[in-house]
Amino acid sequence: MKKQLKITFLIIAWSVLSGCNSNTASHALSDAIDKALVVTSGNKPASRFHFTGPEYINRWYFSNKNYKMNAPSTYQKDWIKMSGWQGVEDFQGTELVLYFKDVLEYGDLFSYAINVSSSIGEYGEMQRAIENKDLEYIRSHIRIDTNDKLRIEYHGKENYVCKVMEYTKQKYKSNKFIGYTCYKFNPSHTKYKSVNIKLIYTKAPNLPAKYKHLAKEYTYQDLQNRAKRMLDSLYIKDEW
Repeated sequence: MKKQLKITFLIIAWSVLSGCNSNTASHALSDAIDKALVVTSGNKPASRFHFTGPEYINRWYFSNKNYKMNAPSTYQKDWIKMSGWQGVEDFQGTELVLYFKDVLEYGDLFSYAINVSSSIGEYGEMQRAIENKDLEYIRSHIRIDTNDKLRIEYHGKENYVCKVMEYTKQKYKSNKFIGYTCYKFNPSHTKYKSVNIKLIYTKAPNLPAKYKHLAKEYTYQDLQNRAKRMLDSLYIKDEW
């Protein structure tokens, strides 16, 4: 999903940052974007959106039949120093992205991305291990490198148990990842709902010198701090 939505975002960024002066050009661009979205979203055009300031994103929610959650913390500087927050939603989930302004010229060298999806499944040994904080069992039954971090935390309006994985991914030195998977169980503990939140921080070694000052302000820790608003507001719905 990350690769598909990143492609979509680059298309959207091009349209937002370059602009169109004529209706004809605008319609042609819109048609091209729609075709690209069909390819990247399973033959169903994705919903794309661009926030014009923090007052708008602060009123917006991640939401579907399984959960509801606030957007991350945002600031006016995100629209002045960076590209402003953009989003794509398709059948797989929702992703918000904040790019540096010259992404069209240099590519995705510096960005924040927040990817959210949800699922429903049968309660099993993995869910029991997560409830019991059995890290040894969890680590032995998932794909995780020795140096990657694994822990259990509690977040959301009902203090949901969350598996937290932080990936070092040494071979991808431009990226840092942290993922939260938060669970709610039905009363009989036969089913679960999970909400998956992935934070992706990109800072490439070849970031142009004129943007290196941003890397001191827009950091991996800053992205995690902004996501606290999401985690605190998370509500996993009761309907089964």
